[in-house]
Amino acid sequence: MSKLKKLIKNPDLFIQDFLKKRNLNEINLIKSLNIPFFQKRENPNIKSTNSVITSNIRLFKKTVHLLHTGEGMTHGPSHLDQWVEHFAKSGEDFAILIRNKALFDWAIQKYSYLDIVYAKNPSDVENILNKLPFIKAVYYFSNTGNLIHTLRYNRYKHIFLGHGDSDKAASAHKFFRVYDEIWVAGQAHIDRFKNAGFNVEHIEFVKIGRPNLKDILNKRLNSLAQDKTPSQLNKLVYLPTWEGVYDENNYSSAHLTVVMLSEVVKKFNCNLDVKFHPVMGSRDNTLLNLNLSLNEVFFASPVEVTIHTKERPVDSFIGNGDAFICDISAVVSECISTLAPIFLYIPTDREILTSSSDMQYSDYAYTFSNIEELLYLLDEVFIKGKDSLAEMRYKALDYLLTIEATKKDEFYNQLRNISKDSTLLNNSREKVIQ
Repeated sequence: MSKLKKLIKNPDLFIQDFLKKRNLNEINLIKSLNIPFFQKRENPNIKSTNSVITSNIRLFKKTVHLLHTGEGMTHGPSHLDQWVEHFAKSGEDFAILIRNKALFDWAIQKYSYLDIVYAKNPSDVENILNKLPFIKAVYYFSNTGNLIHTLRYNRYKHIFLGHGDSDKAASAHKFFRVYDEIWVAGQAHIDRFKNAGFNVEHIEFVKIGRPNLKDILNKRLNSLAQDKTPSQLNKLVYLPTWEGVYDENNYSSAHLTVVMLSEVVKKFNCNLDVKFHPVMGSRDNTLLNLNLSLNEVFFASPVEVTIHTKERPVDSFIGNGDAFICDISAVVSECISTLAPIFLYIPTDREILTSSSDMQYSDYAYTFSNIEELLYLLDEVFIKGKDSLAEMRYKALDYLLTIEATKKDEFYNQLRNISKDSTLLNNSREKVIQ
């Protein structure tokens, strides 16, 4: 059979003979590159059955608020956990738009009673939005590329909620100009944008406080009024951040964890609460087993060492902390709600980028760059009783979290205002139709 006839009548046999005659090294090279000789093409007109899932949402109802998450399982669960409870408490109708299938599967298991939809493609997003005609505002927890599929609609108010704020460089950059409003905990986040050096005049900043920290804040303010601020180090809470995508974004003290906590416990005999960042070890896999290393070190120790799961919210356990060891991250603004001393790690072995507010960390937190400095500062505060930053922590509390906005549920008030505006608009439309 000639080569041409073989190719026409029996292409599979032709390919087999062709491969046999090829140099083995070339074949192995092609295999190693994972490049097929003939690649099956999908029909672009056939939509995947997994591109949109509406089984967990009631469409066409008067849902005004839409929560958008473009994250996967690495960040998505913690972002949703931080805000879903408070949207539910508001009593306002809302739905959740999820762009990652694994996160959708997780969400409908945990929040089966909520309206949740999965949309993979831009056309699926459009299809869903057309079936939610009363949406007035879309809320975002993080800056992911796929949020452009909702941002392109001018008829919605696009609001950035975030998942906490800090002086990390990612807290204030030009991408934020895509939003109509940025809801911030306090003045600190607004000042970060002011100091970032680009125009944000069109953005409306709304101070909503931190609804998840209201109970802790009230408890500590009452304690302060009764002059019962903690003076002994019974429980130390350690909350390191992850190692960042690049070294200039690496604010983490995680590499010091085992030795640092061992030395602290040896000197102060205190109990420990530890929670590692959900994506710890993403860039540096030597940090993946820090929990096992800590368990080994403190296995026979008389002190109580609790290593919380990465999924557990920080606000669920920080209320009992007498002191905190933190890195530059959003947990600083959570820990400030307790008004307890904060010891903040500032790396000096690398150049790091920050987005600074008008109040520096050193104004209200004890900063250290090595273990010796940390031990000295802990001794000054808890052994010698020289807590010189106590008053500044109270000022920082209002600067970071806006005490009145947190206490008076400004977050819920803002949601209701949007719903109210939506109701008035719909009523006016109905009158025009009549």
